[in-house]
Amino acid sequence: MLVRRFILLAFGFWRGHSRGAAWLLSLGFLGCLVVNVFVALAVNRWSKGFFDALQARESAGIIQSIFQLAILGAVTAVAAIATLQCRMRLQVGWRLWLTSNLVERWLQKGPSQERAISHSIDNPDARIAEDCRLAIELFVDLAGGIVNIFLVSTSFIVVLWQVGGSFKIFGLTVPGFLVIAVVLYTSLTSLSMWILGRPLVASVEHKAAAEGNFRYALTTVRDELEMDDALEGDRGNRTNFRGHLWRLGRKWADVIEGQTRIMFLTSANNLLAPAVPLLLGAPKYLAGDMTLGDLMQAAAAFLQVQLSLNWLADNALSLANWSASARRVAALDFAMENREIDAREENVVPFHKDGVAAMAGDRGAVRPESTAS
Repeated sequence: MLVRRFILLAFGFWRGHSRGAAWLLSLGFLGCLVVNVFVALAVNRWSKGFFDALQARESAGIIQSIFQLAILGAVTAVAAIATLQCRMRLQVGWRLWLTSNLVERWLQKGPSQERAISHSIDNPDARIAEDCRLAIELFVDLAGGIVNIFLVSTSFIVVLWQVGGSFKIFGLTVPGFLVIAVVLYTSLTSLSMWILGRPLVASVEHKAAAEGNFRYALTTVRDELEMDDALEGDRGNRTNFRGHLWRLGRKWADVIEGQTRIMFLTSANNLLAPAVPLLLGAPKYLAGDMTLGDLMQAAAAFLQVQLSLNWLADNALSLANWSASARRVAALDFAMENREIDAREENVVPFHKDGVAAMAGDRGAVRPESTAS
């Protein structure tokens, strides 16, 4: 529910006065992702020509491949710069819009309503400053990753099917055997990652909450020390601070334990994934059914598909961080909306420029403005 509320809140960026810049940056980011896939396909095609020339010992072909690689390198660099510009400008613009929206709603109530919101939910300032940033930045990264999954996987599966061809095993012809192999391999690694990383999602959310509580405790200690320098007050603040710090350390320990389990599988996968397509294609290469260029092109396409299909498992930690931040922002939005409803029901008059408010008396009646200081 909170995640859905965050999405409804944040997607207001594509409406109103900000919609022009929002759509321009979004379409630019999408266009850059498409261009990057075409560049990756060109590099994959280049690898076939280079390794075929290397196998045939054709000096002219090798030299031509070197010039082609230089051009591809320049195009790749330009595409990467354009993607970075669109992605980061979208993240900054979206974050500024959402932060401004929340700050205006938080401050327009006046000091009494600010204190009421602060008492009903922890760390409103940290949620606006830090959780807004994380929720927006991670959302853009994750959304771009999902689009990239679709583009890369569909494009390179076609390449893998064409280059890998069929394979005979026990007299049975298996078409597109490398495509079947990459799907099975990715399913196995993703399932293993999900089993090992599932507890990490909750640990990250608890850690994010502990970080916010710790920042809030530091702010409270600072404010109370400025108002009261009494020795007993200092001791109480110091004890509260150490308690929050201890709980934060416990939550981080849980995250470290979860990441350790995932690192075990990730390290093994980083070693095996590039070798699996070479081992599977070796029989066809030795039989003369594949050239060296075909084998290397198929291996590169296999790795691209495996990385894209395994993206969700590899980004489990980012998903957990985004979920935690988005929920905290949505909870703040929910608290402010409830206060807005309460204020309307109680007929609270907004604060005027002189900082004085007219407080509600009986239900349905409003007292005259007071000029008390």
